[in-house]
Amino acid sequence: MNVMLKRWTMDDKAELMALCNAVDRTYLSDRLPYPYSDADADWWLEMVKSNECKTGIFRAIVVDGKIVGSISVEFDGNHRGRGEIGYMLLTNYWSKGIATKSVSQICKTAFEKLSIDCIVAKVYELNKASVRVLEKNGFIYDGILDRLTPEADAYGNLLVFYLQSRGVTTEIKQAVRRSGFSALTNQDTPLVIAGPCSVESESQILSTAQALAQIPEVKLLRGGIWKPRTRPDAFEGRGEQGLIWLCKAKCETGLPIVIEVATPEHVELALKYEVDALWVGARTVVNPFSVQQLADALRDTDIPMLIKNPVSPDLRLWIGAFERFQKAGLTQLAAVHRGFSYYNKELPYRNAPMWEIPIELTQRLNVPLITDISHICGNRELLQSTAQKALDLAMDGLMIECHNSPDTALTDAKQQITPQELRTLLDNLTFRSKKSFNVERDLAGLRGEIDDIDSELLQLLARRMEVSAQIGEYKKRNNVTVVQIDRWKKILADHMAAGADLGLSPELVTEVFEAIHQASIKRQSDIMENE
Repeated sequence: MNVMLKRWTMDDKAELMALCNAVDRTYLSDRLPYPYSDADADWWLEMVKSNECKTGIFRAIVVDGKIVGSISVEFDGNHRGRGEIGYMLLTNYWSKGIATKSVSQICKTAFEKLSIDCIVAKVYELNKASVRVLEKNGFIYDGILDRLTPEADAYGNLLVFYLQSRGVTTEIKQAVRRSGFSALTNQDTPLVIAGPCSVESESQILSTAQALAQIPEVKLLRGGIWKPRTRPDAFEGRGEQGLIWLCKAKCETGLPIVIEVATPEHVELALKYEVDALWVGARTVVNPFSVQQLADALRDTDIPMLIKNPVSPDLRLWIGAFERFQKAGLTQLAAVHRGFSYYNKELPYRNAPMWEIPIELTQRLNVPLITDISHICGNRELLQSTAQKALDLAMDGLMIECHNSPDTALTDAKQQITPQELRTLLDNLTFRSKKSFNVERDLAGLRGEIDDIDSELLQLLARRMEVSAQIGEYKKRNNVTVVQIDRWKKILADHMAAGADLGLSPELVTEVFEAIHQASIKRQSDIMENE
């Protein structure tokens, strides 16, 4: 399927009218007239011709030579340097990746052609398919624009997302040597990095490290020295004193140590105490200025560096961090997937895994990928299943927070476990063959697409039931029976014929639509009986 964007011309008038009169308007702006007339098309095509690259970028979405949608980025009149994206797509072309590709293309063009540094998108909360399209393109959730009551609007709150311009990120492949990260060389089983969220005291880190050293799978001892906290009065780490304690744990156990660095001063101390490896945290990766300062401080040291994903689901920002360290001469690089901040707080995770994003990273960069299950889960109960999921997706290792007394930990107590509990967790994992790993990873993208399609199916079913209820109300007012057998037989025959053209078996079509029909009958019967 060939997806491209083209400029609108007057020759597209007939296709524009057909598109605007056929498109599903459930989540569209009221600005789009209906029915869409000849005069409407003339006005819009002339407006586009006059304002292209002046007030916005306007494109037709073309699939295999046919116009199936429209997409644009227009200047936001209330905010200088900001554009707003909008698009529509014919229903038959949903859930095929077309919207995702179109948004990617229009954003790239808009940043190149318009004087903007940010693109804003507004989408209804129940329009989950469009939310996913934005997230896949690196848009970040910014909040709720209007808090609407269910009575005022059936589609929920109006959510705001934004995409910040960073220029065009070059996609680099084979950017680092996988074999260069010594801890990941010739590992028969995934690497385990374990240790406390924070180094709190000498006795705490020594006790924890000694227990972890008895677990053969643990190859690196982690410990937080500086803790970037949300509130300023919270525990923010022991600093250099904690580093001294961590080095003593290394001497007593033989475990190499890895710490987080966020400033050039942290780097200086880490190198002074001969720390074996470093990681850059999610809150640092979101700021290219901070990443560049770290890269400059580490120039030509080639110390192993783990790069956590940014808190937002922004793949380009993550790749940009790798590029900065690579250009500074570091080749021993690895990625750490720690989940992403997500507006849907009903999820069981502290940070949504969004597995498709780290998988995409490994397809674009040849780097080892470690999953920080502690920060994804946010609680101990989910660690086992999340660790298994990571292994099933061929992740190269796990990062797990361990503490000798988790319940008394000064930071992230709920997500830490004891070394003994880590031993049990590892014993209960199923380690699959590399072939199975590759199969799971290859399937992950397709499964994500199925999840998107299922979400849209549910939305369409809900919409259908709403219309069925409206029909039930009409039948009640006009004393019409709930079921018209002849009409139902014709509908089913038409659906079976259409299904056959699409390669669907008559049994599947019949079973699905019989179930929908019965649900509609029950909905309308309940309306009839409710006097």
